[in-house]
Amino acid sequence: MGYELVRVVDPADWADFHAIRRVELFEARGRFGIYDENHPLDRAEFAHPFLLKRNGQALGTVRLDLFGGGRAAVRLVAITASEQKRGHGRVMEALVTEEARVLGVHTLLVNAVETALGFYEKTGWEPFEWDPSELVNSPLSCIQMRKLL
Repeated sequence: MGYELVRVVDPADWADFHAIRRVELFEARGRFGIYDENHPLDRAEFAHPFLLKRNGQALGTVRLDLFGGGRAAVRLVAITASEQKRGHGRVMEALVTEEARVLGVHTLLVNAVETALGFYEKTGWEPFEWDPSELVNSPLSCIQMRKLL
């Protein structure tokens, strides 16, 4: 199938990474003009931004934030609208889970939007309150979840 989860370091990959996130996570939800391509958390030491590609085409994004102690958060997950509901999210979830294992993670955490709960439950996640302060001032209604590796 030609899938790969690419660490975002190349300028072209950064452009694809930001374009997918800006459109799918912000503009598609009516939040125009607020996406920050220079947000410092994307390039923080603990952050591992990834781009899902299939046959060289960028399809999705995810950032893995390492907390230490074997814990990490999956952040800003997005698949381009034209490619949603085709199994790419499941592939990306499996690939980022494997990356997490390689990095010594045993517990993945996520703030899942309500519309994604079914996806996460089907891929082995369970509701689990891990840091309520993460949800303060969030523009979206989220449920905290975890996946034990």
